[in-house]
Amino acid sequence: MASAIAKKPCTKCNKGGGVTTCDGCHQSFCIKHIIEHRQELTTQLDNVGQNHDLFRDEVSRKTLGDQLLIHIDEWEQESITKIQVAAEIARADLRLLIDQNKNQLNASMDKITNEMQTGRELDDFTEIDLLRWTEELQNLRQLLETELRINIIEDKSESISVHMIKISEEQQKQQQLHSSVIPKENFHRHNSTDDREVDTLTHDKFRHFAGKLAISEDGLVATCIGTYWDGSHVYGTRLYSSGRHEIHFRIDYKGSNNLFFGIKTTSDDLPVQTLTAPHGYGWWEVDQGIESVNGHRVHTDRGIRTGDEITLTLDCENRLIQFEHHRVNTIAHMSVDLRKYPFPWQILATLRSNGDCVRIIP
Repeated sequence: MASAIAKKPCTKCNKGGGVTTCDGCHQSFCIKHIIEHRQELTTQLDNVGQNHDLFRDEVSRKTLGDQLLIHIDEWEQESITKIQVAAEIARADLRLLIDQNKNQLNASMDKITNEMQTGRELDDFTEIDLLRWTEELQNLRQLLETELRINIIEDKSESISVHMIKISEEQQKQQQLHSSVIPKENFHRHNSTDDREVDTLTHDKFRHFAGKLAISEDGLVATCIGTYWDGSHVYGTRLYSSGRHEIHFRIDYKGSNNLFFGIKTTSDDLPVQTLTAPHGYGWWEVDQGIESVNGHRVHTDRGIRTGDEITLTLDCENRLIQFEHHRVNTIAHMSVDLRKYPFPWQILATLRSNGDCVRIIP
């Protein structure tokens, strides 16, 4: 006698008639409940589709990589600034060499001029003198027409080099995404802080000035030779944009008015008016740090005197300057706003009394 085949009951109503099995959940349903089951699956599909549409809209609205783009913009500006500063320093050095060559030619010309004038006044010259002066003039003309023996070389110092950047994708994330969605980028930036210059006693010299000044001893001494309405200003030859530098001064003579020591930026036109300029960075006295040198000045017995020595420190990496008055054993420092005083900087001293004399100690 044949045995009856057992039927699986419906998961919902536990009846055995007209039962079918779902291939997804592997549960059994009767005709009525299999229809309801399919309707439930359709509803779940609608929910997944809604989440899909919401996520697609979020992807279209979200801007990816904003911070990375900002990093690239910053690198671009920093690199441009480095190049501009290097170009400005090279121009200044070239102008200095050109001026030195011109000064040598002028000194030789002055010697010939004096000799000719003396010979003419005393009626004391011969054919030998005329021949010598002619030959000297010819030699000077050849020097003038000869190209300067100056080369432009590539400075491969790591402290001022411009490092290239690149974009790379994290390998593990790339394997996980299989290039099916936008990859996460890894931005490589080179940190230049490890390449800072060490503290150096900088061999600067005086060069340009505005007012009534005399520069002597190969640019190491600046002397005020008269009063000037806003003081007489003298500037250094070097340009500073990186590293930490110390410039040592001695006051050979100081009159009744205070001296000013600080910096100027090469973006400013000469002269700098330390008393009336809207922005200046430096000190009239060690306890009178100023940002705008047009306020009330306090005179104290801690002021600079004849024979005093001071050190001006330019810390370009930390955007600050420091003033050390050795006799009173006092140090003051001041942060510099690069928006107002961008690199490169030059040292600045202001002398206001006749006979004021400042010396750079190499």
